[in-house]
Amino acid sequence: MLNISLPHQWGLIVCIAVGLSSYVGMAGLHLQQGTLRDEHTPHTLGWYGLAFVGYLAALIWVERRGVGSLLLIWSAAIIFRLLLLFTVPTLSDDVYRYMWDGYVANNGVSPYAYPIDAPELDYLDTPQRALANNRWMASPYLPAAQLLFAALARFLPPNPLYFQIVMIIFDLLAALLIVKLLTLVRQPAHRILIYLWNPLVIVEIAHGAHIDGLMVCLTLLAIWLTLSPRQTKLTIWLAPVALALATLTKVLPIFLLPILIWRWRWRQLFLYGLVIIGLATPFGLSAGWGLTGPLNGAGLFGAIRIYADQWNFNSGLFHWLEVDWLPLLGIVQPTVWAKRIVGAGMFLVLSAVWLEARRSLDIYSTLRLMAVPFMAYLLLTTTVHPWYMLVLMVFLPFLAPTSKESPWRWLILTPWLYLSAGITLSYLTYLTPLNFREFEWVRQTEWWPVWGLLAVWGIYGFIGYRQKLA
Repeated sequence: MLNISLPHQWGLIVCIAVGLSSYVGMAGLHLQQGTLRDEHTPHTLGWYGLAFVGYLAALIWVERRGVGSLLLIWSAAIIFRLLLLFTVPTLSDDVYRYMWDGYVANNGVSPYAYPIDAPELDYLDTPQRALANNRWMASPYLPAAQLLFAALARFLPPNPLYFQIVMIIFDLLAALLIVKLLTLVRQPAHRILIYLWNPLVIVEIAHGAHIDGLMVCLTLLAIWLTLSPRQTKLTIWLAPVALALATLTKVLPIFLLPILIWRWRWRQLFLYGLVIIGLATPFGLSAGWGLTGPLNGAGLFGAIRIYADQWNFNSGLFHWLEVDWLPLLGIVQPTVWAKRIVGAGMFLVLSAVWLEARRSLDIYSTLRLMAVPFMAYLLLTTTVHPWYMLVLMVFLPFLAPTSKESPWRWLILTPWLYLSAGITLSYLTYLTPLNFREFEWVRQTEWWPVWGLLAVWGIYGFIGYRQKLA
């Protein structure tokens, strides 16, 4: 029997109604206008903002009043996602690249061999070819992602809807793994709300169909298999395989190695590397490695070279280093030096994480530490699209305070909750279809509050440390 006392859950029900209104609004906007982008972007952001208000209100209500049944949270989360299936991905056109890559792979051509607009591929022309982004380069997606694209292209019709459905499935599986980890560390299961209802997660997965859904699911599976108290031979060997597949979906999960290295046996580390090499090698041999030659994305690592050399969008610290601060100091080649600085910063963070993980941390502390590399990545990287936050969002439920910790610990979540709302302002870049451009006020609105909130948390942490010493 459903254990919900409606009079005692009226606040949560109101929050659900706000969420439903928001996602119905987005779906309605798309059905009327055919897009959530271009001149309709402000309307989309309005509906997104309303959804975020409902989300924050739900977090506050559940933390103060509790929830009668998790079924209410899960049911609403699923409905929110299903409503966005009435939209076709327009805030991002990545899904058309997925479809094209899978299509050419099923026709015997490596997605790494040619740029999309190469004359050699004219005989494979489809509508998805014209809709895919960055047609001047070959595929930027790694082998595990390519296997999924090829499988979907083989068994399903060429429709973005199927990618949206598949990514929702991975997203919900990821949420189930978060619940299992919350239970493992004896924290309230309702903390899944932090992830499950976040509008960024819902929109980027259910509307955008981003491959990050697969990456996040595989990453969490590797974490669960590593930290689960019930270790078997199967779980021991599956953990590095899952992380290797996550790394070969998008490279970000490799940031967990400085932590997992202390929990894995050397054979697990060897298997992790073996799976990566074994899966990547056939792609590299068939289409080239892309480590040299023209920057057209051709070859397995060709797009990664382009990313490292040219990609620069919506960054905070890197942008200000490159454009404002280093030129003011008279630094020659500010772009090169900005990359060196953020690269060194990332190296220092990973080194500190490696040293901290060496201290035989408990499971809860380990999960919290896993958030740090992804926080640093968002702060330091040259390019930040909204969906780049998804891998960090899975760790936020573990940063919330336990019953024995001060409620002030919620401060550590505030920069990232704020950013998950503010980062969608970057979609204003596409406000005018023929004049894509970034707005400095958007960058400042996104990033300065994040740094300010981090400073507040740092001051609070320093005061707490001084009090302990006293």
